[in-house]
Amino acid sequence: MEFALLIFGEEKSWDQMSEAEREERFTANRVFGRSLAEAGVTVRYGARLARPEILEAEPRAGDSALELGGMWLIEVATEEEALAWGEKVPVGEGNRVEVRRCDRPRPAGA
Repeated sequence: MEFALLIFGEEKSWDQMSEAEREERFTANRVFGRSLAEAGVTVRYGARLARPEILEAEPRAGDSALELGGMWLIEVATEEEALAWGEKVPVGEGNRVEVRRCDRPRPAGA
């Protein structure tokens, strides 16, 4: 089954990080990706999400509002396994990971 590990955090915290802190976060995610692969987990996709251009001109959600800032799309056998990997995603203080099953359309006649 496919699951999305959705990473939520305050976007302004990324803006306030130094380049070294950002590189540390990228490194932690590369290590996480390797650990997924070494465990035999199929990684379909993983990325930090860019802000939509429209949001640059729009008011932000608020100082404490969490915004979707990144994701991993993985394939594992069970929801329990997906939840366990969700707990291992490297996130900053105050950020959270939401694990969601991906429902694909069923083939015709199934």
